Amino acid sequence: MGDSFTPSDSELYPRGIPSFELDRVVPLFAAGRNRHDLLSLPLRPHRELPFYSNPIVIFIAVWALMLATLCVRVSYVIYPHLAVPFLIFVVSFASLLLGYFSSTAIFKPDPARDRPAFFTLDLTALWRLNLCFCAIALALIAFNWVIDGPPPALGSPATYLTYGKFKQVLFALLTCIAVNSTLDSSRFRRYLLIFFSLATLAIYIARGVLLVTLLEMFFLFALRSRMSRKKQYLLGLGALALGVAIMTFMGDLRTAHAVFIAFLKIRDKYSDWPMAWLWLVSYISIPFSNLCWTVAHPPSNGPTLAFLYALLPTFMAPSNPYAAVYTSSYIVDNASSYLQTYALDFSWLGIYFANLLLGFGCGWIQRRAYPKNFLILVIFLTSMSMIFFTDMFLLLSTVIQVLVQRFVQKRCFRWAA
Repeated sequence: MGDSFTPSDSELYPRGIPSFELDRVVPLFAAGRNRHDLLSLPLRPHRELPFYSNPIVIFIAVWALMLATLCVRVSYVIYPHLAVPFLIFVVSFASLLLGYFSSTAIFKPDPARDRPAFFTLDLTALWRLNLCFCAIALALIAFNWVIDGPPPALGSPATYLTYGKFKQVLFALLTCIAVNSTLDSSRFRRYLLIFFSLATLAIYIARGVLLVTLLEMFFLFALRSRMSRKKQYLLGLGALALGVAIMTFMGDLRTAHAVFIAFLKIRDKYSDWPMAWLWLVSYISIPFSNLCWTVAHPPSNGPTLAFLYALLPTFMAPSNPYAAVYTSSYIVDNASSYLQTYALDFSWLGIYFANLLLGFGCGWIQRRAYPKNFLILVIFLTSMSMIFFTDMFLLLSTVIQVLVQRFVQKRCFRWAA
């Protein structure tokens, strides 16, 4: 964007109206294809953000849920002792804090984060980029349909994991389309593109990606919303309940109740629980249980580079050297928390260094990401929210998302002085 796209200070900050209370369209009149519409958007000061915009708070909350749900022992193969789970938590939290305080000692806070931020969004460029992303997504869907068959919801739900080639690119683009569309001032464009993204993820029965997309949309709303904190917290609880309901509904479509009970080895006394609770408790506790079993009974084949395989396209990834571990009777559903691959490769040392680097990243996010990299902050907060189930930090689709959103920020955003 050139300097001609930047409104004057008097346009950005009308007298008597704080910047964080104003959303408005600033048209830039030019001929033909050079016409661009600009939208002035506010962000709250960092100190006014809700508490769940802090990655350390999310880390503690997720670990509390992991420990609490593990104690329920919803499955017959849940790790039976508490010493190892609590020791893993202590090592993880201590190393995270060490990395965090080391990072905050290096990175000075961005002065802009402590005052209302105001940026100009090039709506025309955003709309054109979203159309480009949609075209790429449709091309990938058509390519996969020809090579591997239709998406699972249109073919056989039994093949729900057969997403086809380039699924990391496809899912990353769909998430970016939905998230960025929430910034559009046109309701028609906004709802059309959000529907396209969510509907496409639904026909792929990609529950995890759908949850990630909804979380990113929620965090972006939390950063921009002018609601009171009380209303934001109530909305957060409502969003959590809605997310659980959607995941349960899609899970019931994919997996029959009896199959779910048998596959996850659910205890008889919990088999008549509402499915929403069973999905929630089992999908939080079972990956943590698998980690505990891995730490208590480490594999004997020594360190590998398996933790880097998630950065490769699916068709290029080597075979998993720990495949035999996942066939063990105490490992359920191949579910892995964010620490699983590091524990398999390096045991306690892997847990320590993974959390140390994560804490360092949290420090950078807290000091430097807001406000000018708030789209990256949204991705990081979502990744932190999913640590109970997977490692989204060293994941190809997450890397693609970061690169795409960095490009969008550079092309479509301009910050006021």
